[in-house]
Amino acid sequence: MITSRRLGYGVCVLYELATRKEGYHSARDIADGYRVPEAFVRKILLDLRRAGLVTAQKGRTGGYRLAHPPKAIKLGQLVKALEPETPRLVYGRQRGGGYVPGEDCPVKGFWKGIEETFTRALAESTLADVVDRSRTPSRKRAPKAKAKGTAARGRKKTRK
Repeated sequence: MITSRRLGYGVCVLYELATRKEGYHSARDIADGYRVPEAFVRKILLDLRRAGLVTAQKGRTGGYRLAHPPKAIKLGQLVKALEPETPRLVYGRQRGGGYVPGEDCPVKGFWKGIEETFTRALAESTLADVVDRSRTPSRKRAPKAKAKGTAARGRKKTRK
């Protein structure tokens, strides 16, 4: 339904920070849990920090955490932080382009109303609503499986 991966994963990132124990959490842990590149999650977190939704701390025990309680974070703020334009609904398969009603389409008003309802609900919902409607507490998802013979990050593979 949402046409942007950034917005979809942005909700997931905020959800993770809201449901994990207190303290700072690394972008790597969040990225590994969703099996997306760490750099992608870092870019999302940077935009969220600029918008004042998360705070960051450098260092070994650093990472990211929510800047406000989940009840105080509206998803409309997330949309403004991550999307240059208002998200649009895709009617049908996104990969195939979906259905875009033309100006002369007799049911365009119906689809426009659905889209406005979606946009309004997204703007009015809070992060607490996401947490309440999702599974809680957050379980750490299994990191993606490493290929045989690959060394752990940051360590050189040693010969025997």
